[in-house]
Amino acid sequence: MKILAVGAHPDDLEICCFGTLARCVARQDEVTVCSVTNGNLGHSSMGKDQLKEVRLAEAQKSATLLGASFCTLDVDDLSLASRDEEVRQKMVNLLRSVEPDIVITHCEEDYHSDHVETARLVWHSLLMAPLGEENPLKGGVVLYEMDLVGGGIFIPTEFVDITTTMDKKMEALALHKSQIEFLMESGGRDLLRDVSELAQYRGLQCGCHYAEGFRLSMRRPCIAQRLLP
Repeated sequence: MKILAVGAHPDDLEICCFGTLARCVARQDEVTVCSVTNGNLGHSSMGKDQLKEVRLAEAQKSATLLGASFCTLDVDDLSLASRDEEVRQKMVNLLRSVEPDIVITHCEEDYHSDHVETARLVWHSLLMAPLGEENPLKGGVVLYEMDLVGGGIFIPTEFVDITTTMDKKMEALALHKSQIEFLMESGGRDLLRDVSELAQYRGLQCGCHYAEGFRLSMRRPCIAQRLLP
């Protein structure tokens, strides 16, 4: 299968679904990871241009470690508007290029405006991608919403056991040194600890050591079989 995972920022997918994506790669799925923004505001001392370069390089290294392709829509942090025609066309073009069977992205209940706008962008683009005469997207794409970390309530409908891929998930997240440093300095938040504890909690809920939680979007066609690992 082909899987497209779309995060708002360069480290969001590592936080929320990289253990699952690692299992997808292991079963020979073709995985593409996309950061909608370039992450250029996620630091207290580094300038925008330098930070953009650093964060996209971190994301590329992480995707390479995973065995996935990486791309970005290159929107500045906190500038994302899901109804922006240029941005939406970029997402439509990406969907048509990748031709995914599964798309994974944020849920609209997330705490961060970029996350919410990314969820809306993906949904609107999935509606648009099959329309028109220029390389329309074919087939019913299944949409999954991924867990959230920074507040809010998320009740998964599906869990993926990531016990065997937890080390790779954390290794990939550790490559985002700029964010680990920024979150600790700006708010005393230990990102690696927080992500590990969430995976342990989801594992406790479903009877394994580590897990990631997802919700099948009711805005897309439902399915009669399980597609996640």
